[in-house]
Amino acid sequence: MPTAPRTSVESLSRTDVGIVPRASGGELKKHVGAVHVKGSLSLLQRKISNVLLLRAYEDLPNPEVFEHEIKLQTLAEVSGFDSNDHALLREALEALAGTTITWNILDAEGSEEWGVSTFLAQAVTRGGVCRYAYAPDLRRKLYNPEIYARINLSVQERFGSGYALALYENCVRFRKVGSTGWISLDRWRDLLGVEPGQYDAFKYLNRDVLKPAVEEVNRYSDIRVEMDRKREKRRVVALKFSIRENSQLALDLEGSASRAAAQASAVGEFPQQLPDPRALAPDADALLGPLQRRLVTFGLSQAQALDLSTEFAADRVTRNLDHVEREIERRRGTSRPVDRVAAFTIDAIRSDYAASSGTPPVVQEAEQKKARARQAQIDKRRQQEEQKARAAQAERERGEARDRALDEAFAALPEAEQDALTARAVARLKAEAPQVHAWYQDELAAGTAEDAMRPAVLSTLRAFRRDLLADCEDRS
Repeated sequence: MPTAPRTSVESLSRTDVGIVPRASGGELKKHVGAVHVKGSLSLLQRKISNVLLLRAYEDLPNPEVFEHEIKLQTLAEVSGFDSNDHALLREALEALAGTTITWNILDAEGSEEWGVSTFLAQAVTRGGVCRYAYAPDLRRKLYNPEIYARINLSVQERFGSGYALALYENCVRFRKVGSTGWISLDRWRDLLGVEPGQYDAFKYLNRDVLKPAVEEVNRYSDIRVEMDRKREKRRVVALKFSIRENSQLALDLEGSASRAAAQASAVGEFPQQLPDPRALAPDADALLGPLQRRLVTFGLSQAQALDLSTEFAADRVTRNLDHVEREIERRRGTSRPVDRVAAFTIDAIRSDYAASSGTPPVVQEAEQKKARARQAQIDKRRQQEEQKARAAQAERERGEARDRALDEAFAALPEAEQDALTARAVARLKAEAPQVHAWYQDELAAGTAEDAMRPAVLSTLRAFRRDLLADCEDRS
């Protein structure tokens, strides 16, 4: 009997947690273990797994609910599968029922929980309806996990490649950190679902998997990613992805899968409210462990802390942080104080200052000579990273400044003009985002003040109103 393909969930610490609001609308809250899988799942299988989890999510903590149901037609439409060939859907369900997931989680006291389960405990189709179930322990992990990633269905339906969707799934939870940190190349092969023996040479993996996946994520999703490589003896051994918001992309709230989800929600198959994936992303601090948080106290950004802690061994980072603390204290009140603590800390870890402290002068001299050569490269790399960070920050600030200016301009308008502009924005809501418009009408009927309306309504209404006001200013 053939064995099921094996998947693995990365070891998580209870200190590395991000507990977030409950999922609703087209936004899927996904346990990091359900995202970080080892195994070859097709694009359709990945999409179906997300839709099944979204459908079941609200009932996962209820011990009286063992099975979940979804119409095969709804499953196909929300997954973006435009065919009536239910045999392909059954093949995808069979693959998920044969995929093994393991998890290894440490709590705050250091107690370990190891577990194994198939992704689906069972799946049965009859009369156009799919009944499916998760194993009891996996249900609890999926509903109340240590870390969540969020997969937005309006983004998912844009992807045409399983590698691209897998890359998005493994990057999107780091959107508020700005970096995935360094992860070994072998681990990335597993996370992206590359089969053993495929693309053994990096140049082919890069050409056929990584580059196309990055291009697809940047073109179709709400984030942009940039890949960096770590080499040892000219061989690529690890990758990290820098992440920033894709402010140029306006998500299509009315795509076919989103419309199908909205129709399903109308009959109780999906939650009603579509949240903003940017607002509900895990906070950066929730994804950092104790060592990374300690790095932040030395003035490093959260992305820099994650990068350094995954590039170098924990004992090397720790001993150099101790070394930096001693140096700060030793130089305090002298003519050579440690002024740029963050830069000094990065250099200390990269050059391993702690390893050379207390060594004979001749050895120190030789190491310092090598360090100076490395320092030039380090400075250049740091400058490039700082330039990229400043550019990203400037881009965010320009967008925020534009929104503030337009809001102030709106507030300065006479009440009659404000009402007219709001009416035009509401008309656009009705034409372009009817579900959001329906929520808006519900809020009005309930007598809710604009500032107290649900986030999806308020953010969309104000965005449309700013666009209209900007158009008026451009014409004037």
